[in-house]
Amino acid sequence: MTFELKITTAEQVIEQDRAKALSSLADFRWQCAMAGVVLPGGLHIPGDEVTRLSLSGAVSALQQGMISEPLAWKTPTGFVELTQVQVEAAAQAVVQHIQACFVAEATVAAQIEATGDPAGFDIQTAFGAALAA
Repeated sequence: MTFELKITTAEQVIEQDRAKALSSLADFRWQCAMAGVVLPGGLHIPGDEVTRLSLSGAVSALQQGMISEPLAWKTPTGFVELTQVQVEAAAQAVVQHIQACFVAEATVAAQIEATGDPAGFDIQTAFGAALAA
């Protein structure tokens, strides 16, 4: 029976930590994006793909006269009626939020790549700061 001694270098540990940090960052961005936005009137609009697609379709259908306002819209707290202006504002807010989440992820990913040792990197704080910028 032979045993093989496997040695992990400090560089390999750092690269493993970096990969874990980038994976955690992607997960955190996804959670933030899916949480969606709260519109000025207090209406919460999730950021999931189904909601984004539904909003896009509603905007298009309203603009083309295929449907008319007010639109019945189901939110996490129940049904509301939305005007065309509100549907367009909701769609815009959600897609801007999703884009801001990706920009924040890219910013923080670059910070993780640049750090010498990502083991102690605070992803949530860095993401929050990048998202607010």
